[in-house]
Amino acid sequence: MIATNSVAPELAGLRKIQEILQSSGPCITIVLPPYHPGEPAKSRAALLKANLQEASRQLAHLGFPKAAIGDLLAPLEHLAHDADSITGSHWSRAIFRSQNVFAQFQLTLPAKASLTVAGCFEIRHLLPDLWAPRVFYILALTNKSVRLFRCNYQRAEAVDLPAGVPATLEEALELERPDHDLENRSAIGTSTGSMHAIRFGTGSGPEAEPAHLADFYKLVDRGIHKLLHEPGIPLLLAGVEEELDAYRAISTYPGIVKLALRGSPNLSFQDADTVSQACSILRADEFRRDAETLTQAKERSAPGHFSTDANAILHAAFEGRVHQMYLDETAERIDVFERGTYRSWGKEDLLNLAAVETILHGGRAFELPSDMMAEGASAFAIMRF
Repeated sequence: MIATNSVAPELAGLRKIQEILQSSGPCITIVLPPYHPGEPAKSRAALLKANLQEASRQLAHLGFPKAAIGDLLAPLEHLAHDADSITGSHWSRAIFRSQNVFAQFQLTLPAKASLTVAGCFEIRHLLPDLWAPRVFYILALTNKSVRLFRCNYQRAEAVDLPAGVPATLEEALELERPDHDLENRSAIGTSTGSMHAIRFGTGSGPEAEPAHLADFYKLVDRGIHKLLHEPGIPLLLAGVEEELDAYRAISTYPGIVKLALRGSPNLSFQDADTVSQACSILRADEFRRDAETLTQAKERSAPGHFSTDANAILHAAFEGRVHQMYLDETAERIDVFERGTYRSWGKEDLLNLAAVETILHGGRAFELPSDMMAEGASAFAIMRF
């Protein structure tokens, strides 16, 4: 396998993770939590140095040659003394190191500091990121204007609506003035295809405002359809409840996230805390959808094609029989395991190992909150056969 020598953290991609997971042990996984300079918690550099000391101790205890320990940890020692690459960040980071792998991944959800020395990498923190869309959009709403942002889980950048789509209610009302019938008709751009005109009544006063706002939001919704034409792109709404409800009532875009970023419509989406909050909301909605998928899959599967027996699931994963597996995010099964050429280096989380083997064999592994797991199981697997 080609060694991965990247030191710049990136978002986890399925193909790269599958390549890395082929590495033989010992495999070191270090998770560094978010850190803001000036916080009372240990700095990332201090945490990493402490983890390296512990990793060295564990490897020596497991009989790994002393010279090989030095070679294995050398890139991590260099990283620990590189102030620029280990500085504070709003994002957690997972670091993978084996004899032929050195890679870092940014996590889109906060994670606690941890160190794992095992026969495979600890990937449970990465599972939500493997199946998530690479980007999502945020639509910030008020009763007078909208703003659209493209988010890649690290930052949000303002995006223009398609040509001809008004960004404010005032622009929408000025697209066409009434002629004879006390109505305005406005269209999206100069070429709208099957998009029909939206009528704006010319009434005045508070009684006309809801109709004007609905017409404005219809134009925006049609612009969203035009811009986000690829399937599966999530759209997260942001704003106060009244505007959120008004937009949902008229929108036909299928990718609207059920949960929303509620609060001031003047939030700064260049602020890392706001982006982190948006990512957490999106992830919570993905948990909900994954739980629904689990329930549906269980109902459709024949009795012999699903299991909640963690030991049976682990062996089925090695055999390539697991199509989908779901793990309780709080559950662990710590033990040693040997099968074929696989060897645990000390005790490890066998639920993580089952997830690794599932992914290596082309299956999908997910984590869910405890209250979303079917039958209260620590693990649930849908079998191919």
